[in-house]
Amino acid sequence: MQTAAALVAIVATLGLTACGSDSGSTGEAAATTTAATAFESGDTKQDKEEGGELAVTTPPDLPKPTVEELNGRINKALAGQLTAEEKKTYIEDADQDPMLVDKFVDAAERNNVTVAITNVGDPADGKLKADADVTIDGTPVQDAFVDFVAEGESWKVSHVFACNIVKSAELDSAACQE
Repeated sequence: MQTAAALVAIVATLGLTACGSDSGSTGEAAATTTAATAFESGDTKQDKEEGGELAVTTPPDLPKPTVEELNGRINKALAGQLTAEEKKTYIEDADQDPMLVDKFVDAAERNNVTVAITNVGDPADGKLKADADVTIDGTPVQDAFVDFVAEGESWKVSHVFACNIVKSAELDSAACQE
C-alpha cells in the first residue's frame, strides 16, 4: 500500500520538472574571457556579424485529437503493443533512450497503472492537457491528467508523464535524467 501512496504522490506532481547542465570547462572559460575582453573594449572587425536572432522552432499545428484517439494511443503504449517504429512516435524524447517505451510499459505493469482519458483541452503552443482517470495499484489518482506534445505528425505522451511512471517503479532512463 505504501507503493501505491508513493506512486499517487509522484503522478499527482506530473507538471514539475527541473533541468540543469554542467558546462564547467576551463578551456571554455579562457576562450570566453578573451572574447569578452575584445567585446568590452569595443574592438570589432569589419564584415563580422556580432549577433543574430535566435532560431525559433515552431511546433507542428496538429488538429485537436479526440478522447478516443488519445485513449487509443496511450493504452496501446501501456499494453506494450507498439512496433519498434511506433515506439519513436508515442513518447516525447523516446529517441534519447531507445528503451524508454519498454521501461514505461514495464513500470505501468509493475504498478498496475491504468489510464482513461476523459477530456481533451485545447492545444496551445504544441501542447495539450488531457484530464484522465488514472489508477495505480487500484488506487485512483485525484485530479490526474496527461500532457501531450505535438511532434512530427502526432501527439506524443509528454516526457514528464512517461518519466514519472518510469521513476515510480524505480527504473532509470537516460531520457529521464534531470
